[in-house]
Amino acid sequence: MELGRIVGRNVTEAKFRCPYGEYLALGEIVVVEDAETAEPYYLRVFNITYGAEASGDDWFERTAGHMLAMDGAEMEYGFADKERRLYKLASASVLGVLRDGNFRRAKGLVAHFSGVRRARDADFEFLPSETLTVGRLRSGDEPLPHRVGLAPEALPYHIGIFATTGMGKSNLLKCFCASALESGQAGLLVLDPHGEYFDGGVPDRRGLVHHPRADRLAVYSSRPLSGNYSQLRLSASEVEVRDLLHLYDFSGPQREALNAARQRYQRNWLVELNERNAEQVSEELHGEFHPGTIGVIKRRLRYLWQFDLLSSDPDVTASEAIIAHLDAGKVVLVDTSNMFETEELLVSMVLARAVFESHKAKYAHPKEFAKLPPVLVTLEESQRLLSETRGNVFAQIAREGRKFRVGLCAVSQQPKLIHSEVLSQFNTLFVMGLADRRDRESLQASAKQDLSRLDMEIQTLAAGEAILTSPHVPFALPIAVDLYEDYLQALPPPEEQPQRASDDGFF
Repeated sequence: MELGRIVGRNVTEAKFRCPYGEYLALGEIVVVEDAETAEPYYLRVFNITYGAEASGDDWFERTAGHMLAMDGAEMEYGFADKERRLYKLASASVLGVLRDGNFRRAKGLVAHFSGVRRARDADFEFLPSETLTVGRLRSGDEPLPHRVGLAPEALPYHIGIFATTGMGKSNLLKCFCASALESGQAGLLVLDPHGEYFDGGVPDRRGLVHHPRADRLAVYSSRPLSGNYSQLRLSASEVEVRDLLHLYDFSGPQREALNAARQRYQRNWLVELNERNAEQVSEELHGEFHPGTIGVIKRRLRYLWQFDLLSSDPDVTASEAIIAHLDAGKVVLVDTSNMFETEELLVSMVLARAVFESHKAKYAHPKEFAKLPPVLVTLEESQRLLSETRGNVFAQIAREGRKFRVGLCAVSQQPKLIHSEVLSQFNTLFVMGLADRRDRESLQASAKQDLSRLDMEIQTLAAGEAILTSPHVPFALPIAVDLYEDYLQALPPPEEQPQRASDDGFF
């Protein structure tokens, strides 16, 4: 059944007329069967206006005035041929054309007055069926059966998940982790500062531990959890001076003292600073730094030891086990929800660097490196560490990670605070509801597909709705993200799920 007819406009934008009674939604994908070639063109509605067959530009205002004047009167205003005289006019971007089974950009005009119809699931058979799915394709308000997501190979090219609070960022990431648990084809390091991914955080929610393939989940925590987990401990020798410079405000002399201590005590520098008094350290640094300067540094670093997080033994660390889990295609959840922000960020930097340097070292051994699944490191509230282009491991991963099959997943409600150079490295974006215009503009400037006409659609996205933009999809895909709890209920029990080795599909 036809929804409307094309009435203009150019190669990249089309206008079509719809009957008055037809419901049309912002973001709806429609198909135009070209009246001359029969080739299907795909359009995406980005604006809807009123139309009327009437004389004068002020006909709407005049008619409304007549109706208001008759309100309360015994006679009603007579509206002749309402269904014929009133209509809707849709503006739509031309997504492309399906030609010989291949979807491509349209370079010619669709025939004038060609019929427009609503898209059906069969119209999207050209879209790939990816492994790591998060929901279903959506047309306007309506979810379609086609599952949408990413291939594991897309992970090293970095992913951004951006939304205002309450729009579903955490739910989307849980669904992504669920797909990873089922596939075993990618390693995910999930750094959780809010304690919501293990068991859901609240009674009516579910976490990763409830997934039928939780055997592929490894959990590390600094707080007691009601389930299987390992104690999170790191070696003090893994902490670098540059980590601390992102956590505390140090003066110039204090920075110099930190670097001098690192050079003097080598890998054990943080332990030595903690165990020795300020006068001893000052003397062993040849008196170049006043004991008061050393004392300030020691007081600031004292808090790093309060959670029993750091060990003075270089062999006591969770890093090696975490890397082994990731190399086996597992999801590793690191719960830091009982820590202060300083310690939580330190854990994130130490573990991310350990993973990155491990992959970088294995890159020198092609046969071993070829067996590694891609790894994705998630960073909640990512604007805290991605506002600069240099100096921390996350910015380094954003620049170099794809070469070593290590990707970064930035989760944030304020993408405008992420440095534009870093944000431009993210090939895949999940854009959810964003109220701030500057946030939307920053994503439009960095996205690999044109989002300029989707600004109104992004503003009107409901919770659980997203737009996926990536070089791995033919156009920015509207998605209805699964509710994680509903997704779990729909899964078959573990014994009915296909058993697949973590390296299936890589060789």
